[in-house]
Amino acid sequence: MKLELFDFIDGTITLFEENLKNYGDACLLLQSLFQEILETRNDCFVGLRTRIKTTDSLKEKLIRNRFYIDYLTPEDALRHLSDVIGITAQCRFQKNEEELYRLLFGFFDNDDLGYAQCSLNPDVYMNLRMRQPQVQRNGFTIYRVDGYCIFNGKRVNYELQIKSLVHAFWSEIEHEVVYKNPEFVVQERFNRRMLAAIRENLDVVDEQLEIMYEQISEESASSKVGMDEISFKTLFSRSINELVNQKMRESLGFTTDFKKCSAVLTQYIYVKDFVNGENNGEKMIEYMKLMNMLSQSNIDFSLRVDMEESFHSPDPFCNMIGRYFESRMNVDFQWHVLFMMVFLINGGSHIEAFTSFVEVIRLLLIQPRWYEERFMNFAAAHASEAKEHLALTLAEALCDIGKIDIIHEDKLYHCMEEFRSFIEKLEERYKDYPSFYRDMPRITNALLHQVTIIFQ
Repeated sequence: MKLELFDFIDGTITLFEENLKNYGDACLLLQSLFQEILETRNDCFVGLRTRIKTTDSLKEKLIRNRFYIDYLTPEDALRHLSDVIGITAQCRFQKNEEELYRLLFGFFDNDDLGYAQCSLNPDVYMNLRMRQPQVQRNGFTIYRVDGYCIFNGKRVNYELQIKSLVHAFWSEIEHEVVYKNPEFVVQERFNRRMLAAIRENLDVVDEQLEIMYEQISEESASSKVGMDEISFKTLFSRSINELVNQKMRESLGFTTDFKKCSAVLTQYIYVKDFVNGENNGEKMIEYMKLMNMLSQSNIDFSLRVDMEESFHSPDPFCNMIGRYFESRMNVDFQWHVLFMMVFLINGGSHIEAFTSFVEVIRLLLIQPRWYEERFMNFAAAHASEAKEHLALTLAEALCDIGKIDIIHEDKLYHCMEEFRSFIEKLEERYKDYPSFYRDMPRITNALLHQVTIIFQ
């Protein structure tokens, strides 16, 4: 006699096949939507692949995940099948995986039910509250997001995976060699080690391809003779990093990774002294002379750095973030090295150098002209109050992170994008100040959450 569980499985397969046309049409809709979203980052997005689950794969999953025990009807089983439609977004390199994942937040509005609604198509939802990246059964991580769409009045579940070219290649290897070969279990421990080694080698290949791509891009973009913005930033950042390593080794006997701080210091110098475009060539030469002079001087990173007076700013954001920086300056070694270099590169008054650094950080996070034009539907005083509160919330979130990562260029850029997107969505949602004021606690918590997840 046939086991009852196979009656359940056969019923689910039959229901699935009856809905195949609906799934196919929904798949085309999702493919078009995500193509439009991801193409906004065509610097790293490569392509999109979609598939509808096969009946063999469905049958295997129903048995492996014990759907016949957890669900009473075929309708329940399909309602809880997360990957009726599978979507794979391919990007160039592993670092691009997180970038494409973060991009989704700009097109989906979170609600209180856990699923976010797409601003381009209100019938499409994603669960952006899932912790990312997720750990797979093989121990490796993946950016995988569950979602659903309402198509012809029916819910169709889909799964979006974001994979670099190397990770996509690895998945094919693993699927074909491991999962489709039940005999591949004779020496399981040895096989696992071999597969892990292959994966590590692919990670190295990813890094090498990225270096090649960046080098080719730089050479293509720089056809001018002499030192332009890109070459100056690259050279000056490298000079700062080498100087810190040299002087740290001399004064302490060890070095730390200062590359990301070197990059943000270079960006700070560029914003402070080069954006007006006057005498930039002469300024570049002067800064390179300064680095040569500092390399010949005595710099001891074991000594305190102090300012002529305590920091205070009339701007609430700068005041909060600056006081936090000041509190870490001689407590956290990474902050200590950063501000010693800020003072050395600027010369002169420490408080003035510190103030200008804080102001540039604000400039990189909150673009002034753009922010001035926000909440134009509110009365001027209310608009100012709303903007000040949101800027302070951003500052509070960054201070709560408690790591120097908050001033790294990539994180600053992500925070700027998230903050900008968050504010623009608020403008669409709140047309008057009273409704904004009533929801202020929820808005505050949402912004704190959005910034926090950037650093997880």
